[in-house]
Amino acid sequence: MKFYGELPGGKQELKPLLYPFNDSYPKKLWSKYRWWKNSNLKELLPYLNKNAKWLTVIDRLGAPGDALITANVIRCIKKEFPQLLINCITPHPELIKLDPNIDSINRPETFYSYNSTYWELIARKEKSQNIIEHNMQRLGIEQYDYKAFYYLCEEEKEWAKHEIAKLDKTLLAICTKSKEPVKNWPEENWFELIQKLKAKFSIIQLGDNREPTLKEVHRYAGKLSMRESAALLSRASYFIGPDSLLMHIANGLNIPSTIIFGGSRTVGCFGYSENINLRNTPDCSPCWIHDGYESCDRNLQCMNSIIPKNVYSNFMENFEAQ
Repeated sequence: MKFYGELPGGKQELKPLLYPFNDSYPKKLWSKYRWWKNSNLKELLPYLNKNAKWLTVIDRLGAPGDALITANVIRCIKKEFPQLLINCITPHPELIKLDPNIDSINRPETFYSYNSTYWELIARKEKSQNIIEHNMQRLGIEQYDYKAFYYLCEEEKEWAKHEIAKLDKTLLAICTKSKEPVKNWPEENWFELIQKLKAKFSIIQLGDNREPTLKEVHRYAGKLSMRESAALLSRASYFIGPDSLLMHIANGLNIPSTIIFGGSRTVGCFGYSENINLRNTPDCSPCWIHDGYESCDRNLQCMNSIIPKNVYSNFMENFEAQ
């Protein structure tokens, strides 16, 4: 079992970027002093902002979606303290490389730094507090906006436009898998849902090579980079999927979405208000199970109880209202 958050995303290659911690005296005194200063960061932010100082924000948990969550944290910090210069350390720099709120990516950690994380919410199996609200409270910032932004360059947009030009129906993007098994809707339900959708939509399947083979869809899963997937998603009229990276990207691209949440995490913590968030909350919810730490002993009750008929009707109601 790995220690969650010791290195951003567990990526050893990022370790040299982190500010060194000295565990022997006399240098340990400096490390303790720096730790003390950063523990009072909420009091120091006005000074750092006034003097246009650098702050490093570290994407500690490091899943791909956490890069966009960290960018959201940075945007909220910048809104309150616009003169700050922000360096972001993340295992997924490609996802946020065009974000105008970030002044540098994966440069060495500065003296002042902040860990973008929601490990405390995982540990206490939080039921309601939003992940961005949690980070802002730790910094003493009252206002926050839980909204993703995703930035594509013109070349990426043109490539995606050309790629889907051959499809003649309204474009619907799907992804069926999250890296966490407790977030995954059964494959047989996806088969049934696609049968209901195929007559009206050209369906593109995004995601990685863990995606199942589905008939009646245009499979891009496992063939594209994350940025290429985002570019194709930008051309879709709608997205259906789990609580995953593509949920955050779709929100960042303002793509209407139906998200099959189930009950492992709550909509209050992770759900975007713009989406249709389908939940099911048995007495074991929210479990916050992470692969490698715990496993579900309820046969994914929260996901299995969400039936294709209801997903389809909720989707169609929202799609037709757009």
